[in-house]
Amino acid sequence: MKRFYFFFITLNFFFNFINCQLTRLSPPNSLTLQEIQTQKYIYYPLKSNAEICDYKLKFSFEKGSTLSSPDLFGSMLYTDSYYVIEFKGNINVGSLISNITLSLGSLTSVYSLNLACSLIDLSTISLEIDDRIKYDNILGYYSTIKINGMDYHRFSLLETKLSSGISSLGNSNNYIYFWSSSIFENKMNDTFTITVEISKNAYILATNSFYYNVPTPSLHSQYIEAFPDYIVNSSLSFTEFGYHYSPLFYFISETQTPVPYQLYIGGGGTIYKTKAILGNKNKLKSIGSFQNYYGATFFQILFFKDDGSSFRQTYNMNIIEFPNLYSKTQDQLLTINNYPRLFSFSFPTNYSYNFFNYKYSINENFFISGWPFGQLSNFKHFSVFIDPLYTDVGVSNSFNVKADFNPNLSYINTLSTIQPPDNTKPVLLSYSFNRLKGKNSKILITLNIVSKNGIETIELNGFLFGLETLVSGSNKNGTYEIIYQLFDGASSIDTLKCSDMYSNYFSYNKDDVISYDPLLIFKAPEYLTNFYEANSLDYIRFEKNDINLLNSVGYNTMYLNSSTISPDSLLLLVLTDPISISYQATGSTFHGPFPITYDSNLKLFKCDFIIPSNNLFGELNYLINYANGFLTNNQLGSSPKLLINETYLDNQGPIFKIFEKLNENVIISDNSLIGWKFTITDDFNGFSSGSIIVRGSLDSSKYIFNFTLADAITGDKFESQYQILISLSKQCASQSYIISNVILTDTNNIQSVFNQFNDANFDRTITPFINIYENGVENLQLSVICSYGIAEQTTPTLLSFKHSLSNSIADVSKISSIRFDFSIATPTTGIKDNQLPTVYILTKKLKKIECISELVIVDNIYGSTNFTCTTRLPIGFGYPGSLIFSIYGFINNAGYYFGYSTSNILSSFSSSYYVNTTFSNINDEPIITSTDNIFSTGGILMIYGRSLSNTKQISIYYSETNVQSTIIQDEIYGSSAVLINSISETSKPFKIQIITTSGLKSNEYWVTPIYFESPTKPVIPTNPPQKCSGNPECGGKSQGYCSPNGCICFSPWIGTSCQSKVIVVPPPIVNPNEPSTNIITNSTESEASSLVGVISIISLRELDHNNKVIKTFKFEKWNQTNLENNRNIYSTSIKFEGSSSNNDCFINVETEWYETLRNITFADQLLVMNPSTLKYNINITAYPFQSKLNTLQLVIRAKLTQNDYNDDICSNQEFGKTVADNSDFIQLSVKDHSLYGRFVKRGIVDGRILSIDNVKLNDLDDESNYYTSDSFIGIVIPQYTNLIQLDPDFGLLVDSSPTDSTCKKSRTLSKGAMIGIIVGCVGFVIVVVIFAALYVKYKYHLRNLKSVIKMENMNKN
Repeated sequence: MKRFYFFFITLNFFFNFINCQLTRLSPPNSLTLQEIQTQKYIYYPLKSNAEICDYKLKFSFEKGSTLSSPDLFGSMLYTDSYYVIEFKGNINVGSLISNITLSLGSLTSVYSLNLACSLIDLSTISLEIDDRIKYDNILGYYSTIKINGMDYHRFSLLETKLSSGISSLGNSNNYIYFWSSSIFENKMNDTFTITVEISKNAYILATNSFYYNVPTPSLHSQYIEAFPDYIVNSSLSFTEFGYHYSPLFYFISETQTPVPYQLYIGGGGTIYKTKAILGNKNKLKSIGSFQNYYGATFFQILFFKDDGSSFRQTYNMNIIEFPNLYSKTQDQLLTINNYPRLFSFSFPTNYSYNFFNYKYSINENFFISGWPFGQLSNFKHFSVFIDPLYTDVGVSNSFNVKADFNPNLSYINTLSTIQPPDNTKPVLLSYSFNRLKGKNSKILITLNIVSKNGIETIELNGFLFGLETLVSGSNKNGTYEIIYQLFDGASSIDTLKCSDMYSNYFSYNKDDVISYDPLLIFKAPEYLTNFYEANSLDYIRFEKNDINLLNSVGYNTMYLNSSTISPDSLLLLVLTDPISISYQATGSTFHGPFPITYDSNLKLFKCDFIIPSNNLFGELNYLINYANGFLTNNQLGSSPKLLINETYLDNQGPIFKIFEKLNENVIISDNSLIGWKFTITDDFNGFSSGSIIVRGSLDSSKYIFNFTLADAITGDKFESQYQILISLSKQCASQSYIISNVILTDTNNIQSVFNQFNDANFDRTITPFINIYENGVENLQLSVICSYGIAEQTTPTLLSFKHSLSNSIADVSKISSIRFDFSIATPTTGIKDNQLPTVYILTKKLKKIECISELVIVDNIYGSTNFTCTTRLPIGFGYPGSLIFSIYGFINNAGYYFGYSTSNILSSFSSSYYVNTTFSNINDEPIITSTDNIFSTGGILMIYGRSLSNTKQISIYYSETNVQSTIIQDEIYGSSAVLINSISETSKPFKIQIITTSGLKSNEYWVTPIYFESPTKPVIPTNPPQKCSGNPECGGKSQGYCSPNGCICFSPWIGTSCQSKVIVVPPPIVNPNEPSTNIITNSTESEASSLVGVISIISLRELDHNNKVIKTFKFEKWNQTNLENNRNIYSTSIKFEGSSSNNDCFINVETEWYETLRNITFADQLLVMNPSTLKYNINITAYPFQSKLNTLQLVIRAKLTQNDYNDDICSNQEFGKTVADNSDFIQLSVKDHSLYGRFVKRGIVDGRILSIDNVKLNDLDDESNYYTSDSFIGIVIPQYTNLIQLDPDFGLLVDSSPTDSTCKKSRTLSKGAMIGIIVGCVGFVIVVVIFAALYVKYKYHLRNLKSVIKMENMNKN
């Protein structure tokens, strides 16, 4: 029966494939129905067990025609040129045939549309599941399921019997299933099954337990240490230290594998995993929390036993919830007051203090703010004012205020709809995607948009952007550039939405038609939409596999080869070890995610990354993220693993050992000090820095104490003592001072964090107060009694309020500043010391800026207290619309706080409570806003900002005396990004500045490198300093300058004295029959006089340890291939007797002609390519050395000849060392022209950068005379296994001070500078003969060079 079913499905699929299409039934005429784009007519269910398919089709037909289709639902769209019908719906398994009739006057056309919904052919598929359940610190317990043989369809949901379904990993045939940790109880070594349903067939997949055959650790169950210790099985109660800061517990295990062996059951029966925080294999400490989410009175810890069973240990305890002073008995509706320009929202509050944030929102717009925003006084109410929002007709504005830590504490009201005055939608004219180079995972998205009402926001995949992305034009007709980055999660661009100031918008999903005339479809490039599986990766290798992290970080490099993944793909390496997760939780990018980028030299993807020190032992887990999903290291099977062989885990931040009050319940009769004295311990990493916030319970005053190890009273980083003190005057208010926030950081950037009002998902095991739980939460509160307290509970008069913007207009087309000056009548008790009010700037879209003021003066004569504050307005902030102001956070010495709402300012200073925004023309002045992260090894750096399209030069300030400038040619990305290739190796911060073609200079921007030690850091020798020469020295100020290392020349001047000049000539003509290039030019004004330059790769020689030549292979036959953009490939091979063709040594030379000045990078070194330069990229595959002591020598011949022998001419040659780039050079001169070759002193050897020697060969016969300069150079190649890459280049120069050596007539010639750099000279002939090339069996595979085989061989060695 099953065979018959498969046969039926196969036949059904075949006939559907043949017949499912659009077919014309009537005779042909001019009335036609045409596809808008290539579309399918056979569909498959999106869910694996469904029997229904969704379809969507679009056709165009002649304008003015009518269309009828009784069986299909269609919606019409109209363009200026034609009509469009979109059919959309679903059909059951089988076929749907519908006739479509078109009519226009006397013309009629009839079509038959045949659609099919087909099930998957089960005979072609098979399912796989991991052999055992996997575990990851982020994913938890999981299994991956793969469907093989289903190439023509993807299920969005793989359905199962016992779950709601399994989601796919990035639109692939890989699915991830998450297991509950509760399944392992008493089933530690069991096999578990998942039943998957596809097309009404069940597939039972079996996998072993995560703990299968894993040694069970010895558990010290009797050593369960609780905090506080009295809470376990005791009638004593414990009051939480903060919101859900419940009791904690430690326990210790002896384990050989870093897996979670201890689970605990919290309130409500939920099972949690404990977290390893300290120790190694012999003694690993874990921590857990007896969470009191459900008012539980008992908790259990689940232990596994050697026989695979488990037991629960029960603990009874009495936990009192942290006093919820902020709960309410009923919803409090906000009152709404209408002002001419504003909405006012207010609600009563009688809270004595507020140490948490509120979230204010209207529909999707929101901001978050804590005290003192909106608080008019201790005894009044919140008051919030905003500009009105335009919305679609029939859509209400819902205003909501809720406590950020507790969603149940909220206030809601509904506003009436404000209908926009114009409903014309914006129009997207065009768009583009441009992958940014460099070490990042970013793309530049360019949008050209017109809008009658002006664009306000652009939304990509839920990420909002504003007018800061406008780079040219205006918000009514402009170009927008968005730098979009691949984040930790999938970030394929599927949706685009753009809204104007009246909330009119267009919205497109993937494959939606933007325009029909001309046709424009919203679609991301393939490198953002492709999905990858484990077999997409041909090869993965780590520079280091066994890593020591004991008190040292792990510097490492990943190499990844793939024949299917595009070099433009956005890839990220995400480490999921416990320490990296701790870093990522704080927003740090120091330990990832790390971009994986394509290295064109290695022909591999490469990623430098850092593993945090003092980490968990065992195998380190990681993810490879791409735009559509991710791959786990467990999916990669036998790929090399990252193993931590020596370490000691420290994943707990510093904690308090002792915490004591100073002057508790003191009666303040004179100026006094109160505070706390405490001892901080961190046994392994050591303490680094801390921050503590103390607040007043009555007046909500706020004191912030920041301190470091240098502030310690006594001790060292492992244990040290500190104190924090608050100064109170005798005129004060009786109240308690409460510690509300603490952050302690160790030397490895691991933090302990305490926040009284964090949300329920916050990890409360990282509290620094674990040792203080024993003393109770009262230890965080310090009460004072003021004997001279005077009641003053009235808000003083706001005497003045003004801003600095003339005409109340803020131009937000550029970053601008705004200053506020205001004064109040001085309260009788005075303003409390160190408590400063804040000016709030709010937009109608609920964007907020806070400006903390400074005290200017307390004027006792006029009875006023004056304040000022200055802040910056970001580009596009609040436009279009107004910015409204309010001030909150004044505190007097009687414990009374107060503020002034927008309404208060409006009533007294009607011209100062707001400013209107405007957006003038885009400023041409360049602005640097950010850069990519860069390691201390230097290299390439992407710079981001505005108005960068005209960048000419970038200055890099390593120090006051070390300034380098780089000319930028073609590494500019619109107006938003510039790539620089020339960052030197440095661990110190440096400045960069951009200079445009018109001479405008950007801001100076500081870049701080991240220290990185390359596992294969090359030891490249630098050339010794040279004495500056020339007359004038270094060619004079216009040609170069004298540095401590010798002359540094300005392009186009080069040479040891900067007196040779590059000359631009047309590209050479390529000889199709032999690897020679002829460039003919006159050396003098006479057309009969010319020069011929010949550059030849002659042979490959093997040398013994005494540099004696033992083998020579001359190159006599080669193949030539033309590539685009003045590039050519020449290839040959060396065949060895008795070996197969697979053992041949292939030589490939790629030549490239540079017509303009360019910066390139080879072997992590920046090289400047002058105009008319011919560069070689030489690749030599595996060579069978006769001895491990032998080396190779690639012989290159350079020759320059004058064809007019009657001229009074001389020739010369020089071999030396360059100053600027630590290379060797050969300079052949005839009369006043030179052929110049540069030989880089580094190469890429088996993927590693190593030093390379270049020598002038005197053992070969040359043809030098007075009209010819001829020389042989040998590039010394060390022993290698798979591949060597070299990169010399050549050029022609004209010499302003020629040097004479061998002359036709006997005369004494002065010595001059004849320095140069590659090809080029008007009036020259260069015949470039290349006798070396890389073997290319198939021309279009040249770039790969058999990457897979080579990299596998590299791994074996």
